[in-house]
Amino acid sequence: MSSLYALLSAVFFAGEALCVRLSLRGSTAATATVISIATNITALWVVSAARGSLAHLVTPASLVFILAGVFAPALARLTYYESINLIGVARATMISNTTPIFAAALAIPVLGEHLTWKVGAGTVLVVAGVALAIRQGAGPASPHDTERSLTTGALLALNTAVMASVSFMLRKIGLRMHPDPVLGAALTVTGSMVVLAPYIAARWRHEPLRATRGSLVWLIAGGLLTTGGFLAYYLALNLGDVVVVTPLSNTTPLFAVALLFAFRQVERVTAPTAIGAVLAGAGVLLIVGG
Repeated sequence: MSSLYALLSAVFFAGEALCVRLSLRGSTAATATVISIATNITALWVVSAARGSLAHLVTPASLVFILAGVFAPALARLTYYESINLIGVARATMISNTTPIFAAALAIPVLGEHLTWKVGAGTVLVVAGVALAIRQGAGPASPHDTERSLTTGALLALNTAVMASVSFMLRKIGLRMHPDPVLGAALTVTGSMVVLAPYIAARWRHEPLRATRGSLVWLIAGGLLTTGGFLAYYLALNLGDVVVVTPLSNTTPLFAVALLFAFRQVERVTAPTAIGAVLAGAGVLLIVGG
């Protein structure tokens, strides 16, 4: 069941990436992050209250979840959205979803989890498309597609992966202390505001939040999809190990490419991108079988 929830979260996050790409035509990465986090906070706290989870709010685990939020989703999502703007959905999702490498490196010594050869091989296949995705010769996916923007976008996406992996470790620790995935998700997104609010305030004079009416629809849709992805991921993490759940959740590029084929007016899918998606699919099969 944990594998199913992890894959479901990947589907939701792929849909979110598509919505963000469409919204950035009339908005900014910071605006997209704020609206996304605000949507997450509202929805997750409503669900937590409905489930009676607020009675368990004052526990040491709450601090761990809040600390996890400092790393992701806010800052991780901010760099991820900017990378989507610079290098496109397909490339940004592939590079940012190298998270399994960093997560596995942390989970084994910190959480005492075990890495089987199938899970290890599957993780390698899931992230193997990165080298293909960042090749400039693979074809333009963004109006800003230059050598400099590819490098900047790739580094931003990689930064997303590193911060997310640290956050995932803290979330797993928090769930071991108090296994309430909905409350954990609500606390994590709330913790993100600790760093997001000062960042937005500091940049307000040079880059105020803005969104056209058309982009606002996509921003809200993306926020709802991330809420679903968050819930599915926490349910998966509560039931399974990080070294299994994280690679499956990070098959987002596979589903993102499928969506891009369906909505070709958003972004052109290149041959290297398609090959990377196939590698990710093969990795999924290995991980599920591991």
